[in-house]
Amino acid sequence: MLPFIFSVALSSQGKIPSQNGEQFLYLATLFCVTFMIYSLGELIIKSRRGKKSVAFYNATIVSCVVTILALVGVYLYQNNIANVKDTVLNHTQKYQRTKANKNSRQDNTSRRTIAKMVMRHAAKGLEKQGFVSIPSQNILLPIYNDAYSDKGLNAGADYANRSEVDPEGQQKPIMGQGNYGLAGHNFNDGHTGFSALQESANHDSPYLSQGRLKGSSWLNGQTVLLANQQGIYQYVISGQTTVPLTQISILNPQKNAQLTIISCLFPSTEYRIITHAKLHKIYTWSQAPAKYVSEFNLKIRDTNARANWWNPGVEEGANGDKGGTK
Repeated sequence: MLPFIFSVALSSQGKIPSQNGEQFLYLATLFCVTFMIYSLGELIIKSRRGKKSVAFYNATIVSCVVTILALVGVYLYQNNIANVKDTVLNHTQKYQRTKANKNSRQDNTSRRTIAKMVMRHAAKGLEKQGFVSIPSQNILLPIYNDAYSDKGLNAGADYANRSEVDPEGQQKPIMGQGNYGLAGHNFNDGHTGFSALQESANHDSPYLSQGRLKGSSWLNGQTVLLANQQGIYQYVISGQTTVPLTQISILNPQKNAQLTIISCLFPSTEYRIITHAKLHKIYTWSQAPAKYVSEFNLKIRDTNARANWWNPGVEEGANGDKGGTK
């Protein structure tokens, strides 16, 4: 029963959105190609009957070729063929981070105000625990208290606390102590939710190879920041592993302070990517380095909880209500 509960709770982490998006793309492509082939046939017949249509015919041919090339480009990007999507996302993330860092240096929002924005109750019916930031991946998400419902997962990240020793999740996790579990959507877009934690969009490798579950070290050494009313908790990623969706032992209590982030693998959604991080240091808001405080300035930084085509809503960051200051 426990594995079933866990699988149902986290099975919504991107599976349906990905399938819907891909189906829409395939149907749209099929419709466009069919329509263009039909139109070309009609134009060829008409052009042979009258030379006056030749110029229009040539222009239409060029337009159709351009459209087909655009559709091919969309297909290559969507399916990340030849790592096209990874390359585009990498450049986009660098540009967005450079822009946000520049705006941050010009902003004078106080630490006290930033702390208040972090703990603002922005989602009705959910209890906020704070925020999570993974700067290298442009991840900035609110942390709520329900990883076992669509409502919680659609609002951002959520703490996950149902383990073998606590199947009902009675113990509320505490930042900076024990095994702090987080779960969030992977929308397979390299951006929304925890999508950016997968090494290569829409590719099972290196997490699943020839039927064998493996891990990845591509994020090792990167910083993960958690924030609540007390301050900022700096974790450092130590690796990624892959587990079946029914494996709940990953959330079992641990003596050493660590962070366990759960997100889906795509396209093999029956598996989970587990990102492990170890606690490095705890800061109060007044003690924390300015660069870490800046990561939670919602007036400047975009949050990435929502995919408009799946769970539309207001972001809490600069791309939404700016931490309630807009």
